[in-house]
Amino acid sequence: MADSRFVPLPRSTGPLNAVGPVDLASFERGLARTAANLRGYIILNDGAVTAEKYFEPYAAEDKVFVYSVSKSFASTAVGLAVAEGLLSLDDRLVDIFPDQAPAEIDEHLAELRVRHALSMSTGHAVDTALPLFKDGGDDWERAFLSMPLQYAPGTHFCYNSGASYMLAAAVERVTGQGLVEYLTPRLFEPLGFDAVAWDRNPNGAAMGG
Repeated sequence: MADSRFVPLPRSTGPLNAVGPVDLASFERGLARTAANLRGYIILNDGAVTAEKYFEPYAAEDKVFVYSVSKSFASTAVGLAVAEGLLSLDDRLVDIFPDQAPAEIDEHLAELRVRHALSMSTGHAVDTALPLFKDGGDDWERAFLSMPLQYAPGTHFCYNSGASYMLAAAVERVTGQGLVEYLTPRLFEPLGFDAVAWDRNPNGAAMGG
């Protein structure tokens, strides 16, 4: 099993701030002008750290909330499940969640597939995340599948964190594992990620996005 402990980046054999104090000062002034509120920076040269700084109160050891970067990991989980034969891009969401599908399935919902959730072309006109947060209760799958689809799946892009939730839920459904538990030996441990945590909905499912 891969060692999941944090492994620091290699350090340059020269001075840590070998970029030069004048260059770094200019760089930091440029950062300040962007008002990006950065926690810090690391500059690498030939794969080794040549400059590193963190702005108080932040430190290198801090755990960081990565917001929608997590969607990439949820999508990777789908890819791994596809590679293991547990999912298909053409699986319909109503078939993955038959117990949570509405009694009457219209033509758009009948065609809503995993590939549409991955490409955020589910057919919704607006992001479904807020309705899930506000009104989804403890059954977000049922709430998502009950929302009207204004467009045919695959024809209209809409940034949709609810779709990412459904991908996470699909992986958890077909694997019988939580998303973190499924990804840990397949992705997080090989990458050296330590103590990964995911926000969860009221029913305890990873939120995916």
